[in-house]
Amino acid sequence: MAELSQFIVLKRKGRWSVKATDVDQTFTDQLAAIKAGIELANEAGKNGKPSVVLFGIAKTQFKKIWTFGVDSYPPTHSGLREICTASRAKASIEPRRRARANSVATTV
Repeated sequence: MAELSQFIVLKRKGRWSVKATDVDQTFTDQLAAIKAGIELANEAGKNGKPSVVLFGIAKTQFKKIWTFGVDSYPPTHSGLREICTASRAKASIEPRRRARANSVATTV
């Protein structure tokens, strides 16, 4: 079985990026980055490289949001909206968890 290509969508320095072994593209908004990641992963899949799009939730945490051969291409508009909403919700929860954990640690 071929190695799985990973296209990672993440936010860094206030901008959205899609990163892979040979890709590093920057976008101004999350939706554009997710669309590009899915498009790149789809092209890689059509070229015989099984691919997945991962969303960076935290520095070392990622959520799989699209897989070549499993998820529809192109994704529906409502599907993209759902991905963005779920990704934003999870990403906004993580900093609060860390802050809460730090405050508990400092008060103990």
